[in-house]
Amino acid sequence: MDKEFFLKNYIKPATVHFNETFRLPLPPIPELTKAGDFIVQGSTGDTYSTNIITTYENKDGIRFVEVYKNTENSATGIFIRLTGSMSLVKRGYPLAVLDAAVSNVSPFTFQKEDLSTRIAIHFPQSDIAMRDLFFTSLSRDADAHGIASALHKTPALPAFWGAFMSVHLSGIALAKISTMRDIVWRAYDACCRTFAPQENFDYGPALEQIVFKNARTEHHIFQKMGLSVAIEAQSAFFSILTAGVYAW
Repeated sequence: MDKEFFLKNYIKPATVHFNETFRLPLPPIPELTKAGDFIVQGSTGDTYSTNIITTYENKDGIRFVEVYKNTENSATGIFIRLTGSMSLVKRGYPLAVLDAAVSNVSPFTFQKEDLSTRIAIHFPQSDIAMRDLFFTSLSRDADAHGIASALHKTPALPAFWGAFMSVHLSGIALAKISTMRDIVWRAYDACCRTFAPQENFDYGPALEQIVFKNARTEHHIFQKMGLSVAIEAQSAFFSILTAGVYAW
């Protein structure tokens, strides 16, 4: 092996192009500072999945993570594109997650369909009082912006997960995603101002569910849609989205 060839060519950063035109404005969280940039890529058969993830923090103990992701079958054209999905957590408080996807495939029938935007908002490990304040605030502000929403529960998630909110919009609704990101921040900030932080909050149950169990579930759902994404790639993506709380 030629020494110079090895030193210059062994591993280099992956070539990923992200058009900044699609980056949404950050929610109005005070004094956010970028903490890191990550790329998670994987390909299986005709499916490729590229995740571009940025983490932010501020002096008040808030960690904000946003994701831009494309999972697409190059043969069929079926895709799911996360456009500003985010997680939000303040030290001592539960994690909030907004999942925002533009896709041309139904997560229910698994068949190709017209373009639509789906948003889901989760607040696992929150107690009843905090959850009521969070989702009441979300519903009120969403209604004020003409965004119809609904609360759901599913036996597929553990009891500590509680209800989650869903929004379904036709077409590519990036402006509505941006609005919902701001609304989530305001609802979360209201909870932090109303309730005292819990010392040594244990994020373990939510992280285990997201990083391992949800990754496995999504792997199988993707398969039904005609998309092949390795569980390892899904777990890596979810880990960056959520597990940074252990760095505190």
